[in-house]
Amino acid sequence: MKKSIYNLEFKLFFRNSSSWIGIIVLLITGFSGLYFGKTFIANQQAVIEKAAMLQKKNTLSNIDHFGKDIGLLFYHNKFSLANAPNAWAAFANGQRDINPYLISVTMLGLEGQIYDTDINNPVSLLLGNMDLSFVFIFLFPLVIIAFNYNLLSEQKESGVWSLLRAQTNRSFQVIWRKFLVRVAVIFSVALLLLFVAILYLHLPVDFIFFSITTLIIFYLAFWFAVSFFIISLAKSSNFNASALVAIWVLICIVIPASLNLFLTRKYPMPEALQNVINQREGYHEKWDMAKEVTMKPFFEHYPELKQYPFPQEKTFSWFWYYAMQQMGDDQAMPSRRAIENKLAARQRFTNTLAFFFPTIQAQLGINNMAGSDLNTHLDFQQAVRKYHEQIRLHFYPGIFLNKAVDSTDIKDYKLEKYSPQQTPSVWVNLLSISILTVILIGTTAFNFKRQEQF
Repeated sequence: MKKSIYNLEFKLFFRNSSSWIGIIVLLITGFSGLYFGKTFIANQQAVIEKAAMLQKKNTLSNIDHFGKDIGLLFYHNKFSLANAPNAWAAFANGQRDINPYLISVTMLGLEGQIYDTDINNPVSLLLGNMDLSFVFIFLFPLVIIAFNYNLLSEQKESGVWSLLRAQTNRSFQVIWRKFLVRVAVIFSVALLLLFVAILYLHLPVDFIFFSITTLIIFYLAFWFAVSFFIISLAKSSNFNASALVAIWVLICIVIPASLNLFLTRKYPMPEALQNVINQREGYHEKWDMAKEVTMKPFFEHYPELKQYPFPQEKTFSWFWYYAMQQMGDDQAMPSRRAIENKLAARQRFTNTLAFFFPTIQAQLGINNMAGSDLNTHLDFQQAVRKYHEQIRLHFYPGIFLNKAVDSTDIKDYKLEKYSPQQTPSVWVNLLSISILTVILIGTTAFNFKRQEQF
């Protein structure tokens, strides 16, 4: 009997043309998100692969042109480190469109190079890139609202509800069945898109997959809880639709935008420009100073390099020049750390405030699992700094001793790829969304129980 009732509810649901429109919109946008997300990441992968070939080619070309002067060779030669995207980056592009994913540096001062990135159209950056996570986070809630806003109000406005209440004291079970049908349809579409994503994006079915799937299920459950809560207020269809759309605009657009503006005002970044100025001044001013002003702090920084003879009698030496570059970075250290501290403070504040806003929480969690969030980029920058330091210390002896280029292993250096060391987690995101969902479900149950008494 119960099975036949649910079969009838499914038939009634699919008989409505608006139901098919909602499903088709989700499928089309979902498939589009998969295509555009994969295309965007494929372009980045192509750039990384091309950069790997060009580094080898440019190194050989530099050796041909500057091979007789080892200091001049390393002045020009670049070494690249790439934040290579994993398979999940195509699912959630995150901040990979605004943060550099490939950084090529010479042995000169790092702070003037680490923020170099491609030139992009600001309008394109404003619009962003569409991926499947965008569909789940922003479009699925709208379809959930469209499917549920008039579940109870339509029955009342058509006069069916009065007849139903007169015939049974379990009238709300009818609404519950209709609600479960819509839950089943939405989650079926979501799981279908995830299954297609596994095949199309070659996603591994691992811990990250189950974490993201669970986060998406909890997020969609939150929007069902919001819809059912508004329905439980027993208002008109117009009120329900207006209230739910207003909640979507508030949670998905207004609050994230307001949070971004607030963070910009609370944590301004004048140190970003000051960092570059400090680095350049720290290097350029050394031209007009005695060499000891440069070499003393340089040897304090690298005491192991005192063993190499410093040519005091020469007006110019590569030993002195590279020491000046290092002093530029050292002079920019306070402003660099101020930038890092403010970015970390921004992230902590965002994580704290996002606990109350599921849309932000879901987006942060998915981007974190996909390795396309701000924290991953900051870790990538630190990896670039370590890589740059490693290259400097490796080739400094050859430069300071003016060795032949052939005695170095510069030809063996190729593009390196950064791999995050930490395993991401979404437990905090799940906790936040689940608490809000449980609160809404409890309030909704209380509202329906109170209505049944009248």
